[in-house]
Amino acid sequence: MPSVSEILETMDYGPAPEASGEVEKWLKARGAFGHYIGGAFAKPGKGFTTTNPATGEVLAKVTQGTSADVAAAVKAARAALPGWSKLAGHERAKWLYAIARHIQKR
Repeated sequence: MPSVSEILETMDYGPAPEASGEVEKWLKARGAFGHYIGGAFAKPGKGFTTTNPATGEVLAKVTQGTSADVAAAVKAARAALPGWSKLAGHERAKWLYAIARHIQKR
């Protein structure tokens, strides 16, 4: 699986299909999720399951954040802020949209 940095380098800006099947397939293939902090996924820790509120179906297992996780995420966010702040609003929107589309493709 490519790294998030590699994915960000190759993402395209494109249409947004509304079907959830691809996302559900992606979630099931991944198992438990750790936090994504500072450009890398952490190992999953103590977690809980998330469910589809409409059906009660289990969607994924996610890690419960600790105070150390929050501190690491805040530190990483502060380090990234100067570069992100220099982007125009439209450019930020393109990045966020591209990330969402790439997740949907996977």
